[in-house]
Amino acid sequence: MLGPRFLEGRASAPLTPEEREWLTSHADSLVLGTYTNSPLSFVNDQGELSGMAVDYVRLLERKLGIEFRRAPPVIIRELLKDMREGRVDLTSGLTPTPERSEYLLFSAPYVRIPTIIVVRRGSWETLTLEQMKGLRVAVGENFGAHEYLKRNHPELQLVPVPNDLEGLMRLSTGEADAMVVHVAAASFYITRENLTSLHVAGRTPYQYELAMAIRKDEPILHRIVQKGLDQMTEGEKQIIWSRWIHEWEMPFYREPSFWRFVALLVVCVGVVVGTIITWNKALKQQVRARTADLAAAHRNVSFLAETSVILSETLDYKAMLSRLGELCVRHLADWCVIDLVTDGQSRRVAGAHVSPAKRPLLDKLAERYPAWVGGPSPASEVLRSNQPRLYPEISEEDIQATSENEEHAQIILALGTRSAIAVPLIARGNTLGVLTLGSGTPGRRYGEKDLELAQEVARRASIAYDNARLYQQAQEAIRIRDVFLMVAAHELRTPLTSLKLRLSSLHRLFQTPPGQTVPTDAIFRELTRLEAQANRLHALIEQLLDVSHISVGRFELMREEVDLCQVVQEVVEDLREQLSRSGSRLEVRTECPGVGYWDRLRLEQVVANLLGNAIKFGEGKPLEVRVESGPEVVRLIVRDQGIGFPSEARARIFEKFERAVSERHYGGLGLGLFIARQIVETHGGTISVESTPGEGSTFIVALPRRVERASPPS
Repeated sequence: MLGPRFLEGRASAPLTPEEREWLTSHADSLVLGTYTNSPLSFVNDQGELSGMAVDYVRLLERKLGIEFRRAPPVIIRELLKDMREGRVDLTSGLTPTPERSEYLLFSAPYVRIPTIIVVRRGSWETLTLEQMKGLRVAVGENFGAHEYLKRNHPELQLVPVPNDLEGLMRLSTGEADAMVVHVAAASFYITRENLTSLHVAGRTPYQYELAMAIRKDEPILHRIVQKGLDQMTEGEKQIIWSRWIHEWEMPFYREPSFWRFVALLVVCVGVVVGTIITWNKALKQQVRARTADLAAAHRNVSFLAETSVILSETLDYKAMLSRLGELCVRHLADWCVIDLVTDGQSRRVAGAHVSPAKRPLLDKLAERYPAWVGGPSPASEVLRSNQPRLYPEISEEDIQATSENEEHAQIILALGTRSAIAVPLIARGNTLGVLTLGSGTPGRRYGEKDLELAQEVARRASIAYDNARLYQQAQEAIRIRDVFLMVAAHELRTPLTSLKLRLSSLHRLFQTPPGQTVPTDAIFRELTRLEAQANRLHALIEQLLDVSHISVGRFELMREEVDLCQVVQEVVEDLREQLSRSGSRLEVRTECPGVGYWDRLRLEQVVANLLGNAIKFGEGKPLEVRVESGPEVVRLIVRDQGIGFPSEARARIFEKFERAVSERHYGGLGLGLFIARQIVETHGGTISVESTPGEGSTFIVALPRRVERASPPS
């Protein structure tokens, strides 16, 4: 089965002058690609490219008298992609297939290698492809045998592996039932890795016919390579074959002659036999340990793969993190909690326990003892240090020391905690929260490998959560923009509509028949209304321009000595007609003078915005404006007794396009308070509000009398 299958030698033809000239002119630019697949081509322990296919390339180079440029070794899928896209001109050791022949030219095969069926000892003595239905059959992904089996035996349950060694290791650990592999790779790895638990159960009709593959757009290179291969002798090919194909034999302790020999010498060499038995036990322990490590690594890879699926299925971060907690409980812990930090406050968004009966304990823990920066718990320590924490062994005393009180400690003990891990959730340099895992299973203690796995889970969760959060912020920004555009369009349309109506009315007035007097009083009324609507339109546009200037950092102040009392009186006088229409009675109380080094026009804008809001939302009830003059600070207080708003709206009413009431019932762009805050803070002052629904609102502006230099808030 392991003997070489060489093609019959053919008389080699010399290169034609055209071929020699082409080869000479292109010698420096021809790129040879290689793929990693021992023993055909691989990087050996000395860092050199080695293998059967590599030896054939070197022999071909000697025959042609050139040396190809070599691309770095890659996996076979990447090599085929490079050749298909023109980055590589030729390669050695490929098997012709219908799929590859669509874009490659193949030389005549220079060697044929049979493929065999390898199984574990004790499973099957002999096996054929027809008998393998229902078995897990490992095969190199994108290898020639893989394409052959998919095409001719679709009934087989194939397990593609990245390389032959991975497939043989999976076969030895029981993750696969059989493997289809060519004899060169089988003999190489079984000999090198001492995989004595494997044996050959049969062979397949398919064999690897290794050939040189050339890009289809270079037929002259194909002819040159074929002539170089034709110059190789059978002796040269036999040397390469013998260098890489090793025959393996049955282990010596399975030979009957060995046991007959042991039976004869059992009394005399008892000590030797005992030593051998001890050595075998140690070897089995090593094999079991290695098998366990491989199985654990496979479980971890599967766990991380499932983690990635969960984190990519939804942008609802609460549902995403809740499912992640349940997954951690199934694979990594007895209980799991995830805390997130928002606006400096920690809140628990997910918790899971292997026992549903203990889930109420997690709810109680989240309600009474959440993680916080100053707390003693492991999660609190992680929030302070931004570093992961590993607790391989946790005693009752340790739990007492990391708990806030006795009740807290009893909850942790009731959850079943003997070992724990706490790792930070970090994205873009910011700590987003903490992932905490606890184990109470006897015999399971967390170690460094578990900590590394938890950190990898936390890293993926952080990225997914950060993306979900940014997506939600973007959606909220889009919503605010759309609402603003709707309101802005409505607010701008109202004065424009009124302007058109007033202009139409003026047009009719001027169409007075000859001999009749034009009604000047009616014209004056219409012009007054036109001016009012133009002023309203101008105010709306000025608000938009102010926001634009603030956004690009061009919000400047023209400071001078200004008396706030005088500013208030002037604004009140300008709004006298609006006050009269609203029915609200205004009380103005001032402690004059209230002089400071301010921008007069901007202060007028602040007073007008606050008093305008009071008139709009005051519902006709009394209003109050006060100026309180202190030694360093002058305060402006505007109070109404109108509709008010809930406390949760305080923070956002000073933001762009935000409001505490529906835009359907009250006009405006939602920019007045935002601009007012920018003006006040640029003056170095503060603005705040106190409000109760149904009882009204009180806005308080505090302005320092003199600030040498201030810049707009970011």
